[in-house]
Amino acid sequence: MGPFAEVRLNANRMVRSGDSSGRRSPRLSIRLDGALKGRQPRDVQLLDLSATGCLARAPAALDTGAIFDLEMQLLAAPWSAKVRVSSCALDGETTPEDASRYLVGLEFLGLPAQEAEVLRRFLAEQRRRSADPPAV
Repeated sequence: MGPFAEVRLNANRMVRSGDSSGRRSPRLSIRLDGALKGRQPRDVQLLDLSATGCLARAPAALDTGAIFDLEMQLLAAPWSAKVRVSSCALDGETTPEDASRYLVGLEFLGLPAQEAEVLRRFLAEQRRRSADPPAV
């Protein structure tokens, strides 16, 4: 494949042909506070975000396959999505004096069109900001 990867939209996910990472959509490194709502609500910090899911740091381990409602702020408004825990591992950057923290992979489930559009706009705006030259 040439230097330009073909990009095509497929429902709520972006598929990148020739992407060797195996990811369905590109990740955006980010720091956002959020909350997982369920039987045992937990505050989390999002570390990366994509059109299909996110990586979060949580204070406790979560069971793979568990379903939660993720709540956070996007574009200065409340945003929520149903998520499934796809992976959970002890954060290797946790120091002995830190409370144990876990890295949790979360997959968006059946993202409604309105939430998918807000997420798409947020991701596009963040990428555009990171591509802008710094102000002098």
